Amino acid sequence: MNTSVLCDSLRLGVLAVKAAYAAFTAKTRRRKELLNWLRLGLVVSSPCVVLLLLCLAIPAFPEEIDRLLVAVNGRVVTEGDLRLAHNLNAILAPARNGVERSGEEELNRLIDLELMRQELTNFAAIKADESEIEPRMQDLRNKYAEIGGLPALLRDLGLQESELRSYIDLQISIEKFIQFRFRPFVTVSPEEILAYYRQKLVPQLEKSSGARVPDLEEVTSQIEEILAQEKVNTAVDNWLKDIRGHSRIESFARPSA
Repeated sequence: MNTSVLCDSLRLGVLAVKAAYAAFTAKTRRRKELLNWLRLGLVVSSPCVVLLLLCLAIPAFPEEIDRLLVAVNGRVVTEGDLRLAHNLNAILAPARNGVERSGEEELNRLIDLELMRQELTNFAAIKADESEIEPRMQDLRNKYAEIGGLPALLRDLGLQESELRSYIDLQISIEKFIQFRFRPFVTVSPEEILAYYRQKLVPQLEKSSGARVPDLEEVTSQIEEILAQEKVNTAVDNWLKDIRGHSRIESFARPSA
């Protein structure tokens, strides 16, 4: 056998052993890495690192190795990250009418979440307090108390309470960022409030048998808040579209069905 060919074969064999060993040891660290991604992210510093991750994503042991889906400004999102976010969202925001998002929709939502998380690094003062996290945790405990309790649900989904708390922490921080970044620039005119009252609220209440139609003055503040939140949501959507256009989002694989 040619010496060069033999050396290449030996080198490939060593690399295969190293990859298998890395896959085996990675399993015990994976949960912590996924949680750290939600808070800190994983930096991909060069195309060579991306290539290496892609190679590792072709597993000899598929149950051990996580698939790389996308990189958002150099921070990777894996199949495990998507699964973790899906399970956390199943607790915080169950699918309406039993209709769940597709894998692509979930991934796009996770990309938006990562873009906002990255933006939060520019606003160090915006962060959640424990006094804000615990009430939401208690709400979830109360919500799921009648169906076995939150701890049982977490076990069924393969989650830790610390992961849920971390995700709530991130959500609250993003909510604060949105209120800080967009809410001050939103205004609602009296004409918009009146139009909403006449064109939406009154017709809806008239369709409900026995529902009393309140005077405009009684519901002005509620309507103003509804319209303001709609404008904030529109501003956030437009901002995300713009920031996506200026971000480096590299796709490597489609999410599993």
